[in-house]
Amino acid sequence: MNNNIQKISVIEKIGYSLGDLAANLIFQTLMTFLAFFYTDVYKIPPASASAIIFSGGMIGAFFNPIMGAIADRTQTRWGKFRPWILWTSIPFGVMALLAFSTPQFSPGGKIAYA
Repeated sequence: MNNNIQKISVIEKIGYSLGDLAANLIFQTLMTFLAFFYTDVYKIPPASASAIIFSGGMIGAFFNPIMGAIADRTQTRWGKFRPWILWTSIPFGVMALLAFSTPQFSPGGKIAYA
């Protein structure tokens, strides 16, 4: 029986924690505040806001397993997932910022129909 156990240092634990904290701050903000923001701040009708949030969730439901398969097959000198985390952090931040932007569109323009 081979007990090849390596301990993770406190610095590594803090590093992993901070990475998870950053992603979850954005995710939890989107999950808890987005419906309120769309209906009460940006004044989108509740049915349209729920359709927008639902369609985004459905796209994610199909995209996430595909992206997981792509990431599992990625082999770089930095590992499987680190390149994806680094390469997608900026677009993820930009998209989160755009989710809470309030351009002055007409009511139809706010929900992408004119």
